[in-house]
Amino acid sequence: MLEAATATWPEVATYVQENPTAIWPLGATEQHGPHLPLATDTLLAEALARRVAREVGGLLLPPLPLSYSWVWRDIPGTLTLRVETFLAVVKDVVRSLQRTGIRAALLVNGHAANQQPLKYALRELADELTLPILYVFYPGLEEVTRDTTLSPRWQPHTFHACEIETSLFLAVCPALCRPERAVREYPPVPPHFERSALSMGHLSQSGVFGDATVADAERGQAWWEAVVQETVHLWREFLAQHDLP
Repeated sequence: MLEAATATWPEVATYVQENPTAIWPLGATEQHGPHLPLATDTLLAEALARRVAREVGGLLLPPLPLSYSWVWRDIPGTLTLRVETFLAVVKDVVRSLQRTGIRAALLVNGHAANQQPLKYALRELADELTLPILYVFYPGLEEVTRDTTLSPRWQPHTFHACEIETSLFLAVCPALCRPERAVREYPPVPPHFERSALSMGHLSQSGVFGDATVADAERGQAWWEAVVQETVHLWREFLAQHDLP
């Protein structure tokens, strides 16, 4: 593993000759309730990317801390890019990777709203570049949390500042969590939610969607390790398919 942000360009050039893979964490700067920092998605993505880089190797890129956070745009501290801006940044960075000798890239995403834009960005890049790219969003988390959470989810397959995300954060960055400020909130879901411009940002008073008060570092650690190992497995399998070590 080599950290691109603290390496010199000759060090990167030498490393990439033997290890032509890159790992890029993608996060956000947005509200996560009264108990989690704005950088939650970025910090978790970076921690996961670092673990994978240590276990598999690769050039660890600095995280992208800004993305599409439109739904929280009226909450102080939240920063958002337009979708087209986010797409352009992702594509420009990937173009840079191929140009400098990277032969495969893993995008470790920590922000749910990045999923759709990432899919379209990589599809467009596939018509332009030869660089194979894998992108993940907490693989294995659905399975490992299905029967081990203490509280119901606000919506299926959705988590934000709730038991799950807070537990993961307590396992990874406990010093930055304010568990004494955690709340429980299950905003009602209007029938036209997800069928109009109405978003999560219109529904919650606290920014929490679920029960953050029952979050637990021990369960979070177990969930985190499952996600790490599943990410490592997927990345190794992807590299093998492309004849890379």
